[in-house]
Amino acid sequence: MLIFSDDFARMQNYESYTKTQNEQKQMKYKLLSMVEFVFGDSYARLKPETRNAIDMICFLATDKGFVYAKDTYFAEKHDISARTIRRVMKTLEEAGKIVKAHRSSSKHNGRGAAVYFFVNHPYFAHWTTYFGFDVQADVQAENAEISCESKDEELKKVSTYSLPNNYIKNHFMYKTIPFIKGVPKLINQTFKDVFKDALKDLYLRVRLASQKVYQSVAITLSKKDIHSIAYESIHALFTYIKTRSMSFEEQCKLVYRIALNKFNDLAQTENKENEEKFVVVPPRKIVRKEMLPDWFQEKKEDKNRTESEESVSVVSEEEEIAKMKAILAHYA
Repeated sequence: MLIFSDDFARMQNYESYTKTQNEQKQMKYKLLSMVEFVFGDSYARLKPETRNAIDMICFLATDKGFVYAKDTYFAEKHDISARTIRRVMKTLEEAGKIVKAHRSSSKHNGRGAAVYFFVNHPYFAHWTTYFGFDVQADVQAENAEISCESKDEELKKVSTYSLPNNYIKNHFMYKTIPFIKGVPKLINQTFKDVFKDALKDLYLRVRLASQKVYQSVAITLSKKDIHSIAYESIHALFTYIKTRSMSFEEQCKLVYRIALNKFNDLAQTENKENEEKFVVVPPRKIVRKEMLPDWFQEKKEDKNRTESEESVSVVSEEEEIAKMKAILAHYA
């Protein structure tokens, strides 16, 4: 299919789908996730330069859903061969994830540079209506073509990772999930598709809440506690935003408050358990009940008897003195 100059000018002037940098990031990750799904495990085995080129292609397609830069442009930018770029795009085309068209050449009546439309982009429906794409027919026609391109001997010497066979794209077992760095695995698997790249900032708010509780209360928070409360807090936020519209800043504040309350509850529970554990119990008085020898018992009884006799004698002397004083007082 040929795209004439007037149509191409309208394409370039069409309103961008992404308005902010965050929307552009999310759209790029969506397209990139599609590419990784097509390649499966083989994507990780591609050269870093090739993966960077794919990242750039997805980024350029975020605004309007297509990319029209030449293969040589990406090749020179990332120090790889133009043939590698063509093989990547052909794999995506055969998987039905992009549709290829050509600009009309200004030098002759034939085809010019290629234009690739991403099927997963929201604007693809618009371009399909505008140009009348028949996706199935285009894909079948491309599969029927037999490449007769001659091989460049100099390019053969360049070591590149082999691209996947066509059967890989139909196997879900080869799907790789791009994880967000710095976020626990369970939270990644559950909320990555919902919050995208913003999930890292939400998890950071939970960590800030844990640090605040740690500084104010003498308590040690385990890694398991932090991950568990982070999951519960983000899940509560997810439930909340399903019925209400919130800005990203409001979401961060809300998840911080939820996590802070949960950490405070955990700290109070642990402090109560520690208080119960360390209650001071007065020592019990030990009464010894060993059997004593007879001579010791007799000695102890004699001592008690002597003490009682002395006390009796002291009492009798005091009585005699009192009587004598009474008699003297009578005669006086």
